Amino acid sequence: MRKITFSLVCVVLLSLLTGSANGQSNLTYEDLDQYIQAAADSFDMPGLAVGIIQNDEVVFLKGYGYSNTETKTMVDENTLFGIASCSKAFTAACLAMLVDEGKIDWDDKVIDHYPSFELYDPFITRELMVKDLLCHRAGYQTFDGDLLWYGTNYSREEVIQRFRHRENPYSLRERYGYSNIMFIAAGELIKSVTGMTWDEFVIERIFTPLGMSNSTTTNAGFREGMNIAWPHLDGSPMSFINYDNSGPAASINTSASELLRWTQLMLNKGQWNDSILFSESQYYKLVEPHTITRAARGERIDGTHFYTYGLGWALKDYDGRKIIDHGGGLPGFHSKVVFVPEDDFGYVILANEISLLVPALEHDLLDFLLNDSLGWVERYLPYKDMQKKSETEKWEKLEKERIPNTTPSLPLEAYTGLYEDEMYGQAEVVLSDHKLNIRLLPSGNLFDADMEHWHLDTFRIKVKDPFLPAGFITFSLGEDGKVTGFRINIENPDFHFYKLDFKKI
Repeated sequence: MRKITFSLVCVVLLSLLTGSANGQSNLTYEDLDQYIQAAADSFDMPGLAVGIIQNDEVVFLKGYGYSNTETKTMVDENTLFGIASCSKAFTAACLAMLVDEGKIDWDDKVIDHYPSFELYDPFITRELMVKDLLCHRAGYQTFDGDLLWYGTNYSREEVIQRFRHRENPYSLRERYGYSNIMFIAAGELIKSVTGMTWDEFVIERIFTPLGMSNSTTTNAGFREGMNIAWPHLDGSPMSFINYDNSGPAASINTSASELLRWTQLMLNKGQWNDSILFSESQYYKLVEPHTITRAARGERIDGTHFYTYGLGWALKDYDGRKIIDHGGGLPGFHSKVVFVPEDDFGYVILANEISLLVPALEHDLLDFLLNDSLGWVERYLPYKDMQKKSETEKWEKLEKERIPNTTPSLPLEAYTGLYEDEMYGQAEVVLSDHKLNIRLLPSGNLFDADMEHWHLDTFRIKVKDPFLPAGFITFSLGEDGKVTGFRINIENPDFHFYKLDFKKI
């Protein structure tokens, strides 16, 4: 993409806003197109696709930048992106269909339809309702257990089985805790009730009637030459990670053009042309508040009076309207689906790199459609490199706290062997070329790392997954002086390495 500076973005933005304020013609979609292009370049976004639908008509649909920065293949409206957690609303709609058909009820106990389902807490296992699977109130912290599916060879069934070892920090419906695992369980419930896999059900009951013929529930068959967006990190393509075992929570791939069809279905409350995919009463069940997610601050510039979660959808108010949306993020992909029933419009944003550009454009499109204004890119851009700066400052602090001139308690050979965490599975530590190496076996080589002695019995590691920062492994010793296990500390907002407790076996 041609580079456009932040200063030019501000000039374009100022001219647009000044024209509107002086009573000149309102902002046009051509203005929006130029604004998005400038914003994408300022954020160094590899590729992006944006679509808007209003009154059942696609009014804006365009791709920007590259689907792969190495091949210089351009993004268009039909380029497939991983939509990550925007997949959750599809799963919720599938269950709504089953409620319509009388095969389940939202208040049914999960174990009545999925008998092998089991969590750590017997009370929660017994009392968890079908709707609880979809609104993040099952008693867990946000992202609990996600290491079970991320890059592992575990099936969905085994992910759920192993998750029973994760202790519930909270009681049922006590508080909000975003759970991908519960959505995976919802997919397994669909399979138990219908005999169809979640993938088969989504394709037959949603993709096919909506004409989403290019959309998929897996990236397993992706290859160069297809119209797909490759995941990127710092502007460079990454390898695909297979997310099939997280399917009902995160594995759908679709394009801006086809995702707008899904958005239109929601705006039409489950009706598509002359067909009813799910009833209007179920639509309202999906988009009514079920769980309070966080405190609202109405006095902020983007102020809202409530943040809640429905069934597969997030809910808030803005400018007097009910905003229904969901975001998605996985290494190399960032997505957003938003719709506003009172004004009969919706929009989608798909990006092939995680970036603050996505929330900036989310706010911009909302203000463009409601208030004929733009300006959020200017607010977000100063924070673009904040994470990198924070990571640098963290390691500078750790270096100061490092204990100098220490050696491991034991010869390196003593740390080798097989270890196991009850929930996650096994890990192996080996010695090669006078250096220790760790591999978490369920994840293939994704979490391979050489160990560099840090201090005492702590070693610094940088796993092969480029998405994750460097971290530490600390070994523990028993009273006899022998190694008993280790803990991992890789600070990141997505995966709870610190909860794993590997024991030597």
